[in-house]
Amino acid sequence: SLSALVKLAGSHANKGIIASSGGVPLILDLMFSPRTWSFITIKCSEILEKLSSSDDGIDFFVDGEGKQLELDSIITNLLVLQQSSNSGHNLRKPTLRALLGICKFETSLVKKAILAANGVSLILPHLDDSDSEIRETAINLLFLFSQHEPEGVVEYLFKPRRLEALIGFLENDDNDNVQMAAAGLLANLPKSERELTNKLIEMGGLDAILSILKTGKMEAKENALSALFRFTDPTNIESQRDLVKRGIYPLLVDFLNTGSVTAKAIAAAFIGDLSMSTPKLTVVSKPNGCWFFRSSRVPLCAAHDSVCSVTTTFCLLEANALPGLIKLLHGEVHATAYEAIQTLSTLVLEEFPHRGARLLHESNAMRPLLEILNWGSESLKAEALGLLEKVFVSKEMVEYYGMTARSRLVHLTGTNIYGDGHLRRKAAKVLSLLERYSKSSSSAISGVLE
Repeated sequence: SLSALVKLAGSHANKGIIASSGGVPLILDLMFSPRTWSFITIKCSEILEKLSSSDDGIDFFVDGEGKQLELDSIITNLLVLQQSSNSGHNLRKPTLRALLGICKFETSLVKKAILAANGVSLILPHLDDSDSEIRETAINLLFLFSQHEPEGVVEYLFKPRRLEALIGFLENDDNDNVQMAAAGLLANLPKSERELTNKLIEMGGLDAILSILKTGKMEAKENALSALFRFTDPTNIESQRDLVKRGIYPLLVDFLNTGSVTAKAIAAAFIGDLSMSTPKLTVVSKPNGCWFFRSSRVPLCAAHDSVCSVTTTFCLLEANALPGLIKLLHGEVHATAYEAIQTLSTLVLEEFPHRGARLLHESNAMRPLLEILNWGSESLKAEALGLLEKVFVSKEMVEYYGMTARSRLVHLTGTNIYGDGHLRRKAAKVLSLLERYSKSSSSAISGVLE
């Protein structure tokens, strides 16, 4: 009987037997037939839920010959079932869970299916369902769907009591998956929707995200960090100031040191956004040495030559973020090193590059930065060269690192494997800075610069 098959499908070994014997197409035919009794549809959906529940569930969606079934049509039919007038909780729960399991198999299928079946609008009403398990499955599905079709979600959230529901998911400390999905959904929504952002702040959404950053599981923290970008426009210093006052900086620094690769990369990027605002907030000294607002006896920031602090100038040195950023250069991980370089570049100001260059030297950032020219990807090497171009404006830095840098730069300028030559030209430009301070001119770059 189907009830017995539901129980058997709970075993991984039995799933394989059901699949290899050609049982899955039969179950799908029964389930989606318009003449099938609701009891049979429910049992078939429960079997489908079990088959899709494991990480390798896609292996079971085959015919008797082992050929992959058309998953997009299965997704579409599962979405259509949500419109059925007979779709009670007993059917909705397993079909939604099966839908979630299948959508996790292959994200390329999701976009095609949700667009074809208008999936976002079919799942959104389930956020209002009286059953908590259905609501939780729906938020997980919408997180996946929002990666492809976020606009419909925004319109829905502007309806009465919808934002309260989303914030409730963010505040649900008892369910990590729900928190992760809600934060991920929020991160995927267009950041241009400023009205939505303001309403979330007013209703406690930002506080809920900060709470996840403090106590949530790492996957939820990663999505919460991504969602945080919508609350701080780099061109809006006041929005950044609000976050800094709420204590975001210590959390970001902690992620640099203890977070996952994704969390480290996002935290480094976020610190970079804050650091870009620092020069606008610093109090510049007058030529005679007097300060507009501060006593000259107050220590000046090594990077900004100003009286800096975390709360007033968002200074990453005062936040003690520099050691964590430099550590990311050592890890030979592209994503984190890339963001770290971009953030470190904010310390080497165009008007006063020597200060930032000396700071990187004294902080032992130069050696790992140069090492990236050996192990980094093309885009990472290009980013490193961009920072080196700023640093080697300083003759002092050329004297320290010129010999080490030269051999690596000559190798890059003489290599033809870098696509359109963009990387070779960048390397040649940095090499020209070294040659400017050399006793004898080198011809190593003449051909590249032409």
